[in-house]
Amino acid sequence: MAQADFTIGDIPIHGRLILAPMDGISDAAFRLLTRRLGSAYSVSEFINTLDYANQKNYQKKRLLARQEERPFAAQLLDNDAVRMAECAARIEEEFHPDIIDINMGCAAKSVAGRGAGVGMMRDPQLVRDAVAAVSRAVKVPVTVKMRLGWDSASLNFLEIASLAAENGAKALALHGRTGKISFHKPAQWQPIAELKRAFEKLPVIGNGDVCTPADARRMLEQTGCDAVMIGRAAKANPWIFSWRSREEVPIQEVAETAIWQLGDMLASDPENAVLPFRKYLKAYLEPSHLPRETMRTLLTCPDPTRLLALMNEIFRELGATLP
Repeated sequence: MAQADFTIGDIPIHGRLILAPMDGISDAAFRLLTRRLGSAYSVSEFINTLDYANQKNYQKKRLLARQEERPFAAQLLDNDAVRMAECAARIEEEFHPDIIDINMGCAAKSVAGRGAGVGMMRDPQLVRDAVAAVSRAVKVPVTVKMRLGWDSASLNFLEIASLAAENGAKALALHGRTGKISFHKPAQWQPIAELKRAFEKLPVIGNGDVCTPADARRMLEQTGCDAVMIGRAAKANPWIFSWRSREEVPIQEVAETAIWQLGDMLASDPENAVLPFRKYLKAYLEPSHLPRETMRTLLTCPDPTRLLALMNEIFRELGATLP
């Protein structure tokens, strides 16, 4: 096998582009799809350890990873260091992730407001305790994904990174926005470069406003980061992990990808696959500028068999050759 591009602890990582963990997007089918297209490793949707401790079934579904996805990271979210460590140990025993990631980036009010996600960055002692406790509780490497800080008046990413590294973190991912900056405002890449300069020996992963392969190359060059995490743009263009822009992908491949993805989602959850699949289908078809009524018919069809027939019909009209 080719030499690794970098390592997280003792885990070799091959590739410079990684699918960012996103609630409602980074499901098992999409993770596997992006890994096949070149994403360097998989990260789960966040596991709220408050819910996991109470055995909520949907949390466990988020941890089901196939061998082909590995390396696979389970991402934990909470504001309680002890509970995070206890759940990390249970998750390692039951699901055998290769990496445990700590979410210090989610800015949703319901999360950050209780001191989890980016809310952790307001409490350096909690960061220290959580990273140390989780690192002691598991054998696999522990990583953190964070933002620049809670808001523009508290850009403490270097302090938080130091605490994380001192207490066992083996890689640092940085989203170039604060918890209070919306996605409509540009991400800052210069802090990613600052973080890499400060932590030359740890892998640093940049994140924020990477929408095209050219953006990814620019972030790597401008910041010196070891890899780039791609979030929202991946939903419409998972082919970005093969260093391709959306315009380069033939409709045949779009059709085959969409049909495979629906089938894979149905195989794992036959009763509840169609609704979450729609967002991908909509994103894949947007460049084709289909009539609004056609899209509405597709995106409101509740029956998977009928939906698949409609998809085949539309993709054939767009030029795909299907059985």
